[in-house]
Parts: sequence; structure tokens; C-alpha cells
Amino acid sequence: MVNRSATGSVNVSLSATVTNTMDDGASASSSISAQVSESFSTGVNANQISRAWQWKHTTGFPRTLTSGTDKIFDLYDLRGSEPNDIGAGIGNDPVGQALIFEEIVAILIKNENTNTTAGDLEIEPASTNGWTAIGTHTVANGGSLKGGGVLLKMQTAEAAFDVTDASNHRLKLTANGGDVNYSIWILGRHDDEESSSSSSSSQSSSSSSSSSSSSSSSSSLSSSSSPSSSSPSSSSSSQSESTSSSSISSFSRSESSSPSSSSSVSSFSSSSNSSESSSSFSRSLSSQSASSSVSSSSSSSVSFS
Repeated sequence: MVNRSATGSVNVSLSATVTNTMDDGASASSSISAQVSESFSTGVNANQISRAWQWKHTTGFPRTLTSGTDKIFDLYDLRGSEPNDIGAGIGNDPVGQALIFEEIVAILIKNENTNTTAGDLEIEPASTNGWTAIGTHTVANGGSLKGGGVLLKMQTAEAAFDVTDASNHRLKLTANGGDVNYSIWILGRHDDEESSSSSSSSQSSSSSSSSSSSSSSSSSLSSSSSPSSSSPSSSSSSQSESTSSSSISSFSRSESSSPSSSSSVSSFSSSSNSSESSSSFSRSLSSQSASSSVSSSSSSSVSFS
């Protein structure tokens, strides 16, 4: 038996301090800060993930778009007309298992160029069956990512960003004004309905219960109909009691094998993905500017694993 599971987290922090300095040296300052931290257990409900994937730019394995070219990602199964292979097989996750996203919980896209290198990364739904949840971020509307730019979208609710095969699943990335090195990280779920994730376990339990009940009933009836010295009425009574006992046995078996939350987890684990599939990304920046009267400093960081 193969059990796949996935866990992960997204952490984003942002802070800044604004300082006003008077001519006599006196100053006043104010700070702002924000912290977003989400952890995901394994599953297909709110605050859970079951799949993870990355298309990461490295020196040894560059992910580069030549200026003026684009690439389409089929987010449903990473196959389609432009299949993706991260080294574990086309359309497979980091541990070599077939990958399907029916919901995306978090997606992070980064222009890996330095912020002084030409080349904007445009992000948008493909013209055919485009994944509309990503929105349109182009040079034309001012939303493209320059070097060092990052786009993060996250939806932790049970109804995350929907991905529908053959209608709403294709993501388009384009390099505009220069070559672009880029990376993508995705956390998601292979199933958008909890009930269907545990259906195979329920069916198996139900089948087992039915088989046990049938076997028990058959055995009891066979036993009660064997020859004996009892009178017909006594035999009838014995058979009735035996059948009743069989029914109780059957009910007991059915009750013990009815699905529970633990069986749902067991069913999910048999079709989920690995803790090894988590990836990490961190980015920090700091800036400081000052004048005779006003200065400000800020910092932010993003962690995606």
C-alpha cells in the first residue's frame, strides 16, 4: 500500500517604521506591521493540503523564458500541450507520483531576475480554458513582475481556488522586454469534495459488512435446519432464534465497519502526497531612506513551504 500525505505552511511578515526628525534634532516615529501565518495539515478540507509542486529556477536547472515567448501550465495535471517534468516524470510530483490539482490553496510566482535586470514577467489566464483565479498581471495594466517581484495568492477555506480540467485550468507566463528567470510553487488539493475522498473506504467497509452478514445468516440457517429430535414447532422456534441472532451479528458487524473520521483519514492517506513535497522560499528586503525631516525604514519577508 502506498500512502501519500502533505503538510505545509505559508508565512508572510511586513513591517515599517516612519520617523519625522525636526531641525532641532527631536523626532517622532510610528511603526506598522503585519503577520500572516498559516499551517496546513494533510487533507482536503479548510486549512489542509494534499498535494504540492514546484517549478524552481536554479543554476543547474534554469527556468527561463526568452524575451517575447510564453509558457502554458496546465494546473490540473501539469500535462496538456506543454507537459512539465521536474525530474520525477511528466506530470508527477516531487516523489514521482501522478499529480492532480482540483483546488489550489496557495500559489507563489517569482521573477528570479535581479531588480536591475530587464525583463518583466506577465502572469495571466491562457486565452483558451484559462485559469481565471490568477487574474491578469501584464505590462499593459502595470501588474507585471519586474526582477525580484513576487505574486502570492492564498485561499485557506474549504472552497479554495477552483481548477477544472478542460475549462478553467491553464496558466500563461510571458517574458516581456528581456529574458526572465522564474519560479512557481503550488500547494493544493487533489479533491474538492471530502465525501468522495472517503468513498472508497466507505464502499469497502459496506461490502465487507454485507459479505459478513450474508455469511453469518447462511451459516445460522444451515445450522438450524439440520435434523434433530425436536418437534416441528421446536425446530421452527430454533430457526427463528438463529435467524434473529444472525441479524444481530450482521448489525453489529455493520456498525463496527461504518465509516468514521479515522477511516476517512485512512482513505485519504492512501491517495495523498508526501511530506517531502514541501518546498521553501524565503525573501527579505530592507530599505531605508532619510532626509533632514523625514526618514522611513521597512522590512518584509515571505516563507512558503
